[in-house]
Amino acid sequence: VPALNPDDDRWRAVIERDRAADGLFVYGVRSTGIFCRPTCASRRPRRDRVQFFDTAAAALAAGFRACRRCRPLEAAVDPWAARIH
Repeated sequence: VPALNPDDDRWRAVIERDRAADGLFVYGVRSTGIFCRPTCASRRPRRDRVQFFDTAAAALAAGFRACRRCRPLEAAVDPWAARIH
């Protein structure tokens, strides 16, 4: 029986832009040096260029910078929840 690879689940969450995965991990793209949330609307990187991190701090420590599009250093806020008063 092959061992389960948690990175496969993380990659699936990135491909599906799974909102439930936001806040659980971030991913860095080696070719750009940028890290993103799983739900980032940016173009999908090649799988072999992706590195997963448990926290944004770990991605920063590895030399990646935060994406300007999904802003992974900011608290995750549901845009619909912000509209409810």
